[in-house]
Amino acid sequence: MIRLISAELFKLRKRSMTRILLWVLLGMTVLFYLLLFAIVQANVSLPNPSAAENMQNALGLPNAVPFALNVLSSFGTVLAIILAASAIGSEYNWRTIRVMLTSSESRFKLLSAKLISVVILILIGMVVGLFGGFIMSLITTAIGGYAFDFSFATDEYLWDQFLQFWRTFSVLAPYMLLGFLFAIAGRSVMPGIALGIGILFLEGFFTFFMILAGGWIARIPDYLLSVNVDAITALNDLPQGFGGGPMGGGFSSQAPEISHAFIVLAGYSLVFIVLAFYLFRKRDVTG
Repeated sequence: MIRLISAELFKLRKRSMTRILLWVLLGMTVLFYLLLFAIVQANVSLPNPSAAENMQNALGLPNAVPFALNVLSSFGTVLAIILAASAIGSEYNWRTIRVMLTSSESRFKLLSAKLISVVILILIGMVVGLFGGFIMSLITTAIGGYAFDFSFATDEYLWDQFLQFWRTFSVLAPYMLLGFLFAIAGRSVMPGIALGIGILFLEGFFTFFMILAGGWIARIPDYLLSVNVDAITALNDLPQGFGGGPMGGGFSSQAPEISHAFIVLAGYSLVFIVLAFYLFRKRDVTG
């Protein structure tokens, strides 16, 4: 099993797609910081008087890690879907899936190795993105003439950010597994990417209209992904206006309990994994 994981990691590391996704993540992190900094420095008139102050606070060192994690939980989710879908879907597109199956001990081990390698690379990408966000916060602090005060970095703060790192991964996981599942179901990269990203964005719109409908329909989003993702990402404790998950959240008048959110996301993740392994084991492969 270790050899399979090493082989999958080697293949993913050598693919240009993986490097492109990492550079895109870093590029978007840098862009977000520079745009916020430009808005703050330009003293742009905003409808909410406290919005400019919130933006400036987001650039500060105390919010460097939470803000980077917020970027990862939103834009990083899209990149995680692409990586997961391409990890398995490319084997179908390149017609190498039969060769992979005949050279591995079992379908279960092969798919497990692919999934574990994707998870490892996503975690590495999160660390790199987190480091990039912190560096950008240092740069904007220096350029803006803000104080380099690290008194906020208490043991409690560091522990909370460590927990938030894993919370962020927990909100990435269901969407990543969704892309992985659809790539297997469609025997191609494109179904995994298209359907995974499509559900990521469209669910927010359906959630909005369900809440507007009221009654029992308004309770349905509590058992979908986006509302529960928002409940977990809200623990980042960012300045007002920077919370929310992939779609920005904020639709539900009453956020679900954190325990409820974790259970729902874990349930979806488990279902997606089971379906992916079932389809991969039962269906014939082509190529």
